[in-house]
Amino acid sequence: MRTRLVVWGINEKEERVLMAISLNAEANKVEIWSIPESDIPEEFYNKLMSQWREGLDLDMPSSAVHRVTELTMADGILPEDLKVEKSDVIQRAQIEWHFIVLSNKLYKNYKTELEDLHDKIKRLEAFSHPLWEELKQTWSNIQQHIFEKNISRDHADSLREKSNALFDELKKLKQSLASEFKSKSKELYDQIMNSLSEIEQKIESGSLLKPLFDQLVKIQADLKTQSIHKDHRESISSKLNESFKSIREKREKRESGNDQQGSGAERLIRRYEGLLVAIQKFEQSINFEKKNIDFENRRIATTSGQLEAQIRVAKIKMIEERMKSKEEKLKELLTTKEKLEVIIEKVKRRDEKQKKRIERKEKVEEEKEKIKAKISDSIHQAQEHVPAELQEKLEKAAEEIKIAKKPRKPKTEAKKSEEISQSPESTEAIQANVTNLIPDPVSEFPTDPASIDTESVDKTEEE
Repeated sequence: MRTRLVVWGINEKEERVLMAISLNAEANKVEIWSIPESDIPEEFYNKLMSQWREGLDLDMPSSAVHRVTELTMADGILPEDLKVEKSDVIQRAQIEWHFIVLSNKLYKNYKTELEDLHDKIKRLEAFSHPLWEELKQTWSNIQQHIFEKNISRDHADSLREKSNALFDELKKLKQSLASEFKSKSKELYDQIMNSLSEIEQKIESGSLLKPLFDQLVKIQADLKTQSIHKDHRESISSKLNESFKSIREKREKRESGNDQQGSGAERLIRRYEGLLVAIQKFEQSINFEKKNIDFENRRIATTSGQLEAQIRVAKIKMIEERMKSKEEKLKELLTTKEKLEVIIEKVKRRDEKQKKRIERKEKVEEEKEKIKAKISDSIHQAQEHVPAELQEKLEKAAEEIKIAKKPRKPKTEAKKSEEISQSPESTEAIQANVTNLIPDPVSEFPTDPASIDTESVDKTEEE
């Protein structure tokens, strides 16, 4: 969680200002610098966003107004004369920062306990089993809070290091116990590494990724609660990261391959299925947050310390804020789901119409080809059955047609009519005779216009 914010707002003069807000968890204070927009160069703004927010201190402009306020749950972080554009960011920061302050106090309490144990161990001359049990109990309590994320990662690492150092001091006093611990750690390490190797082989062989991913998550969760040597833990964590990376690469490759396949309704259906998975995950996550709230409420009823009760109350508020954000996202996903269902239905109807059009077109083309084939067969059969005597007449008629079509010298209209009338057979008569000699193949087919595709017949005649 961030302890520094940079947001735009307005001051009491209705002037636009940039506010740099920082939490001092040690003192339970909030520091606010309001800088007029006109006094903010581009370079300084970039440093605020990239460096100051990450913890690097910067010299603020002389025109910046610096204020320090007490962090409480009842009152807001900002003074009344300062207003921000995004109030939800400030509200969320107030809840989270209150949790950070309480978590910091919890860290200090455990740090003090470990320092007291350190003083006792330094005065030991021989191994003390009661002190070992006390250290184990303290670390168990710390570990429980780490598991529940009541302590920040940095503080958890610090407490872990201090606890490990104390354990090491006690281990030096009893080498046999250290040897036993390392031996057990090695057995657990070998067992986990063998499991990870088997999972890696299944990933490479193309097995289902979801069950393998769940196994890795379980191993990772169990590892946090196991008492195992530091070197073994680091090696297992590295191997776990490699396995997670392999699964992620496999998933991206499969998704990339799936995106290149299918179109229209199929792509929308895949998107719809992915949306359903996302909705299910959000619903599960919201139910999980509700269970966390119930768990924290039960722990508040049974807790003995005021500080722990306060930190659990703060944690409930933080979970509620987180759950509210998830519910808003779930609402957006459900709206998208309804829209997508309408689109899928439209695309399905369109694809169905397109499919029917293609089928009709293919059927028409098929009928055309059949008609062409029948006409061609009939013509060939008619030509094959023409007698030799008739064949000679056809050839003679063809020659006369050629002669009739040759260009001649211009003649008067009267002379042309005389020649045509004197000719034993005019061109039209020859063509008519030729037509009568060859059987009409089209007469073999139905003449009902509804039974023959007109476009196909026209095209056949043109050919």
